[in-house]
Amino acid sequence: MLAAQPEKRKRRRGAKARALLEENKSTNAPKKPMIKEEKSKSDHSGAKSLREKVEEALGKKKQDETIDQNSSGKKKKRKAPLLGEEGYLSKTQMRNARKRRAKQRKREVLEKNEGSQKKKNQDNKSKDPSQRYIKDPRSAPLLKKAKNYFKGLKTPFKIHLQQVTGWRTVCKLPVRRATDDNSCVIGLFKQGSHEIVRVPDCPAHHESINKMIRHLEAEIDSHGIEPFNEFEGTGILRYVCINVERSTGKVQLTLVWNSKPYAKDDESAEKLLLEKFTNHLTENAAEIGLHSLWVHFNNQWKHADNIFDYGSKDSSEILWKHLYGPEYIEETLNLSDCKTPEDVKLCFPPNVFRQANIDAFSNIVVAIRRYIKTYNKKRNSKKLPSCVELYGGVGTIGLNMYDLFSNFISSDENPYNKKCFEISSSSLPTKNERSYIPKNATDVIEQENILSKDCEVVIVDPPRKGLDPVVTQAFIDSSKRTDGPKLLVYVSCGFDAFTRDCNALVESGQWVLKKTEGHILFPGSDHLETLAFFESTSN
Repeated sequence: MLAAQPEKRKRRRGAKARALLEENKSTNAPKKPMIKEEKSKSDHSGAKSLREKVEEALGKKKQDETIDQNSSGKKKKRKAPLLGEEGYLSKTQMRNARKRRAKQRKREVLEKNEGSQKKKNQDNKSKDPSQRYIKDPRSAPLLKKAKNYFKGLKTPFKIHLQQVTGWRTVCKLPVRRATDDNSCVIGLFKQGSHEIVRVPDCPAHHESINKMIRHLEAEIDSHGIEPFNEFEGTGILRYVCINVERSTGKVQLTLVWNSKPYAKDDESAEKLLLEKFTNHLTENAAEIGLHSLWVHFNNQWKHADNIFDYGSKDSSEILWKHLYGPEYIEETLNLSDCKTPEDVKLCFPPNVFRQANIDAFSNIVVAIRRYIKTYNKKRNSKKLPSCVELYGGVGTIGLNMYDLFSNFISSDENPYNKKCFEISSSSLPTKNERSYIPKNATDVIEQENILSKDCEVVIVDPPRKGLDPVVTQAFIDSSKRTDGPKLLVYVSCGFDAFTRDCNALVESGQWVLKKTEGHILFPGSDHLETLAFFESTSN
């Protein structure tokens, strides 16, 4: 006999459910058919699509929320429409609607970011790369690096800054074709790239340079001169080099022409175009402030990034053609804080190195003069010391020390420097002996055996790569002798190379770093000129 089964317990319903059940019983209307009827009525009551109804419901919900928020000052959460009410959405419909809203928000964010990035790219494209740190030139990363380096050496390091606008009086600017409107562009390359930036009104440039750039851009296009294409090796005008004579404000202009020197009987279209263009420039010399006009022929292409041609088989003399005006610009440094007995008139044709910021570089020369004057007073000898200058250029530093040495020898590998040095030297008093050796620093050390002679003071101003290894080692070895160099003046434009050379000299035990200071010659860029004085430990 089967045991009696307990009666199945009925599930308790809530008050609302019980009330609804009683209402259904009283009307004898079954629940399910009613739902189907309502659902069917809801599905077929209009011609709107499901998506339209969803979007309409969401819009109405948002509008209702806004009304509630405005009326009470506080956003109220409204209940979702019930089944059969207008705007009712199933769980699936609500989930899909949320997905669509999320995708829309994502699209809006992407479009906003793309627009912002596009604007940023446009701003960067037109931004002058030489003005990156112009708001605070002392904030450039290299200056912070230099401060930390000398702090580690426990050596005081003061940084000097002069004017931040109109200081550049020397520039070599590429000539290219614009990618947006195909016009001629004379500008600057962005750092680490060959993307050109227009600089018609660069605040760093002397106004004479900006004026010449604007004039040339218009004239190059009007004369049908094709700018150089470095990727294909085509085009005829590669660079324009502009040097300003500060006393007159006039411009020494050099056109770097993508061609070999033309023969006298050459009647090619390119030669005729060059003659027509240069004639136009010289005829308007007074109007455009032209001091002199040169053409440099450079048809090197692959594996040759130099602005000037230093490596071809052609004689260097025929690569330079002087067409108009004086052969060189004349400059005198402002040494009022430590004057020379007579001003040194320096000569600069376009094929020699000249400091771009001569005003700021004058402060370096003043600092060197002061240090050597103090050094001379401490010496036991009444006779002035002798000096050798390596990497000397036209003698910009050394000639401005002429009254502080008994004899002076300058040197550099550029063959055009010697003539400039001799012209400047000839105008000075002949109280001491001055000469020039047109050789690079390594050859001067090895072939001329210069440091084995009477050489007490050495001045070096090397390029960014710093001292040649042979030169560094010669300083270390020669300082061991009693008649070797006693004072080394080092002017550096490449800080990493300077730290390498400085470490080698100090760690040798033969040299002591006595004084250092920094000079911002290119305000706005990440660059620093370092001046250092080393004295031999054998003193």
